[in-house]
Amino acid sequence: MKQSALLAATGGLLMSLLACPAMAEQPSSTSLNWLIDNAIRHDLTLQQSTQSEQSLTLQRDAVSSMPDPRFSLGVLNVPTDGFALNQEGMTQLRVGVSQMFPRGDSVALQRQQMATLASAEPLRRQNRELELQRDIQLTWTDWLVAAQSAEFIRAQQQVVAQLSDAIQNSYAASSGPSQYDVLSSDVLALALEDRLDASLTSQQTAVARLTLWLPATVHPQLTHLTPTDTDSQWLSAMQWYGQTDVPDSQRLLLLQQHPAVLLKNTQIDTQRLKQQQVAENLKPQWEVNAGYSYRQDDTANRSRADFISVGLSVDVPLFTKAHHQPAIAAMVQQTESIETEKRWLIQQQLSDIEQLTAQWDGLNRRYVRYRDSLIPLQQQQYDAALNAYTSANGDFLAVLQSHIALLDAQLKQLSIQGEMAKMGIKIAYYYSSRVPGMVPGMVPGTISGTATQE
Repeated sequence: MKQSALLAATGGLLMSLLACPAMAEQPSSTSLNWLIDNAIRHDLTLQQSTQSEQSLTLQRDAVSSMPDPRFSLGVLNVPTDGFALNQEGMTQLRVGVSQMFPRGDSVALQRQQMATLASAEPLRRQNRELELQRDIQLTWTDWLVAAQSAEFIRAQQQVVAQLSDAIQNSYAASSGPSQYDVLSSDVLALALEDRLDASLTSQQTAVARLTLWLPATVHPQLTHLTPTDTDSQWLSAMQWYGQTDVPDSQRLLLLQQHPAVLLKNTQIDTQRLKQQQVAENLKPQWEVNAGYSYRQDDTANRSRADFISVGLSVDVPLFTKAHHQPAIAAMVQQTESIETEKRWLIQQQLSDIEQLTAQWDGLNRRYVRYRDSLIPLQQQQYDAALNAYTSANGDFLAVLQSHIALLDAQLKQLSIQGEMAKMGIKIAYYYSSRVPGMVPGMVPGTISGTATQE
């Protein structure tokens, strides 16, 4: 007769562990924030953007309001028959100065252009920070799901090890289990080991991917990361963020305030300033000049009057006007091209949100199916198989098969939860002002707000 109180007790322990996945130890609750903060502080793209902004600001300050004046010095009308400076009355020593003025408002427009280019860099950094937060959170989700799966599988391994010991002892005592049962328990142990190895590989891969955004000095600390209760709460918050209901009108307003879209606005403003600069080239350019001519006394020591001259000249672009008109038209078309690119960007973002929402809805249906129907049924199937086996009316193979099926279903449910969270993270990137728990001054990545729960 198949018996063993040990088998029944072990089976009960197995059911309790399957019904509630084990949580990891709780060394820290700020790992994600620490990762994102370090990534932002050491990101080379952000540093390059800051340097570019400083360079553009200096270039703006370097734009002079007027070109430098021109000075001249010359000797005029020197007689060639003796080269005497007092021989002829027309001989002069002339000192002159001329000042050219910019065309229209070209200098002010150039400064505005540099200022606009500089103003784009904070938006570029803001978008980069959102991208860093999104990418690190996606990788963190992969790591967290893999780590929780590994902890869950380790707990099952302990139970299966006790179960295998009990079967082997009973088989050695010829008290019921067959050699087939012993081999089946060994197969289950190897299957769990393989699942654990796959989870650990996914976990290590995620950690290796995190090194992309972090300096080498903190890489050793990544090996000490462990999931905490607050990480599970964050995962749950992002899992249900995908069901956030945002009206179409408000969604469009949010996207128009996204830094990637605002960056397009600065490009449009810059292009319009370039267009105005080309138009300024059609305006005349003025120049004033003044000179002082000194004459020596004549040969009889009679004084000669010195001369003062003042002049005004203008550069009128009469013949180059035909070339400026196509240039202005080209600038107009370029501006319209960027405006179209901006509309296309918003259209892409709206489409991405629709796709992510559709994917989230599908994952949510599967998650609810696993949670409310599939896993409870498989739990009942496992209970029935275990009860039948302990009462000598069932087969041990059925116990193992139902065990594996239940384990796979719960691991799949955890994987679906991670995929739902990743959809929420991607949606949160577009709704940058609606990320759960984000308040002014908070370190990016602090997700602790409440979301609609199951």
